[in-house]
Amino acid sequence: MKRFVIVFSNEPEDAAPWVARACASAKLKFVDNDPITTEISRIPEAQKQFLQSNLPPGENPALAPHYQAALEKVAGRETRVGLYSLSWLLYLGQADGCVLDFSALESQRKQGLAAGMKQKDVDAYVAKFTQQMRDRASKHVPRERILELPAGEPEARKLELSADFIRKLG
Repeated sequence: MKRFVIVFSNEPEDAAPWVARACASAKLKFVDNDPITTEISRIPEAQKQFLQSNLPPGENPALAPHYQAALEKVAGRETRVGLYSLSWLLYLGQADGCVLDFSALESQRKQGLAAGMKQKDVDAYVAKFTQQMRDRASKHVPRERILELPAGEPEARKLELSADFIRKLG
């Protein structure tokens, strides 16, 4: 089944509450990762691949068919879905759009400084992982279909910007 899929990321944290609300506002069904994980845990071949691989699950393309099968089961007949985590881009091979929120990395910047790390080291860490997120998204999604939320925006504004962006995509 062809689906309209938007992938959200605020990694390394879990999905923020505004993500599900943005999906609802843009008429997407937000598919939480927990039921997907439950479905994958029921697939013997997936378990075998988890145990035999040295790659983290989100970086192992061999798991893609299992994640796709789990999505089919969990999402059912929903044709418009929102997913959380850039790993979905690897599993799906593409998406119709991607919303990147770097606020979790900015929080890590503050934590690092509070813990006594040097400004240049914290800045380098944030820059490195920000670029990794951008690169991963742009590998699977055309640049014009990626929304980078401005740093420091309140959740209500993130929800508004995301929902408007998604509506423009389809």
